[in-house]
Amino acid sequence: MKYFKKATAILCSAFMLCSINVKAADTSIIDSFENIFEAEERSIEKKEQSDADEAEKRAQGEAELQALSVVPLILDVDMSSDVDDVTAFRIAEELDYLGVIDIKGVAFSITPNRNGNNIRGAEGILDYAGLTDVPVADCAVDAVDFGDYWGVLWKYKTTNHVVYNNAVNMYKDILKALPEGQKARIVTTGFLTNVAAMLQDPEGYQLITEKVDGVFVAGGSDGLSWNLSYREDARAASTYVNTHCPCDVYYIQDALGANQVGGHLTKIDTTDSDILSQAYAAFGLADGQNYGNCDGTAVYCAAYKDVNYNDLFTPIPMNIYINPDNGSLTGTETTEPTNRYRFIATQCINEAGVFSKYMLYDSQLYTNVMDALIEGDYNRKHGIS
Repeated sequence: MKYFKKATAILCSAFMLCSINVKAADTSIIDSFENIFEAEERSIEKKEQSDADEAEKRAQGEAELQALSVVPLILDVDMSSDVDDVTAFRIAEELDYLGVIDIKGVAFSITPNRNGNNIRGAEGILDYAGLTDVPVADCAVDAVDFGDYWGVLWKYKTTNHVVYNNAVNMYKDILKALPEGQKARIVTTGFLTNVAAMLQDPEGYQLITEKVDGVFVAGGSDGLSWNLSYREDARAASTYVNTHCPCDVYYIQDALGANQVGGHLTKIDTTDSDILSQAYAAFGLADGQNYGNCDGTAVYCAAYKDVNYNDLFTPIPMNIYINPDNGSLTGTETTEPTNRYRFIATQCINEAGVFSKYMLYDSQLYTNVMDALIEGDYNRKHGIS
């Protein structure tokens, strides 16, 4: 009625100025104006409501598009005899915090005789980052190993996560739950036994075909590699994934481990208050000592595939052969589509036009990029901008 009241006031003023004597019998004139203004007000209110509904729908649509642009990620780790898995964990958690990826699950490719210490360690590092709803899975194929730093991670466990006894079942549930049009990415930092088990399962194979747009394999180089060759079942799994995986497979090879990280965190964290600093110390790293980052690079590449890896890495199409007898990997570049790739560090090409791991080793650019992700949580908790 706000429009009617204002208009009526103006009309009354006009009538008074013109000394018009309005008789009771002439109230029909005012009634007509009232009907006109009330109809106009209803029309305006209806349009405002329509505009509000449209804005709400638009916001909802933008939110849905934003959700679809966040990369669902499954992290498949060994996190035992080496500490770069914990670095990869931290990088993944920071990218999740930044809204680049959404960690859907964590699987182990090793187990300490099924006593659950590895699972509790994973729950601890997830809880430390506030990711209390991420499920954790034990390996599909038993491979016994141990971690020096599991106890460090375990003490930060505050919740009980959903835990799967077999990683294949977790993979299936995650992929089935993805909305239409969305695909996940898998990062493996250890053996490929879980992925191989998925591919050997008919339903698992179909889900990877339809719901996964890349497997990012940390480790592997021309020659023997621990991830691919350490055990007979690891060799068999690596060979199987390389020859049977229907989606793209990207090899983030050991040469990219020349990216040295982590030392700056332990230098500024003088009291080892951060969970990652404590894991590094338990592993035996001295304060300020950097460590290779092949595993973390795999996470980074999986996260930033859609934006050309921020121009830091380039996938080279390759013909990849993994010897089933000893796990040695051989790769040759090709111009033909193979769905198999090897990454190089784009900013570390020497004068001969060849990627140089020695340039990467000395590259402050790559170290700074990764250290910024590694230190994000520490900086927020200590008010460092």
